[in-house]
Amino acid sequence: MDTFRETVLAACCAALALTLAEGVLPAEKFGRQLRLLLSLLLMTAILAPLTQIQLALPETDAAAGETAQDLTAAAAEAYRQAYAERITSALNSALAEHRVNCTVQAVDVHIAEDGSIVINEAVITGNTLTGTVYLREWLGETVRITREEDAA
Repeated sequence: MDTFRETVLAACCAALALTLAEGVLPAEKFGRQLRLLLSLLLMTAILAPLTQIQLALPETDAAAGETAQDLTAAAAEAYRQAYAERITSALNSALAEHRVNCTVQAVDVHIAEDGSIVINEAVITGNTLTGTVYLREWLGETVRITREEDAA
């Protein structure tokens, strides 16, 4: 009884889709193609319950999940690098305002789970003694400040 009910329901849905499509699309141009396509749809809808064919979308595989994880990791890394560049630029601007002959070459940052940005290390060149004093004042004592020669 369920098979018969599913068959009738599928036929009604296909007929409704055919009627709607014929009303929307211009009949002169796509009449034959539309009739053929929807006739195949109607036959499939009627025969599927009778032949016990299960029409379902394919299941996603593990590779798709890995690709999504790879994209998420790449996006997080790009986000981290963008913040590191912005912080480096801001620190260099602040050092230039104070007329310190020191340049921040790179900043190593970490973005925590709560979204906060943690600066781990700053690599500097130039007048490292004066630059270190200013950077310690701005960034705190926990940030490791190294000269570029020492970092390499």
